[in-house]
Amino acid sequence: MDLTVNNTTTSAVLVTVFAELQDGSFVAKVMPETGVPYTPYWENEIDQVIVYISPDEEQLAAILAALNERRLPFKDLQNYGSVAGGTSIIPV
Repeated sequence: MDLTVNNTTTSAVLVTVFAELQDGSFVAKVMPETGVPYTPYWENEIDQVIVYISPDEEQLAAILAALNERRLPFKDLQNYGSVAGGTSIIPV
């Protein structure tokens, strides 16, 4: 299934921070770009990526489910999003 998610816009620069944890699970949080930490956001984090998308709660849950069920590779997240608006189609 493909999910259409709004990209970030220049008027409201929100990003989604995704992380893989040591137990192999994934977590995410939508936040202002200026709020992204320079250090790991979660305990036990092994990798973190910032994606310029602004999903609603349901969309974020679907993306996390796809990551946790290994239907969406973590490294592929960087292929989505933009600060120029529009949408991204993410296969979940």
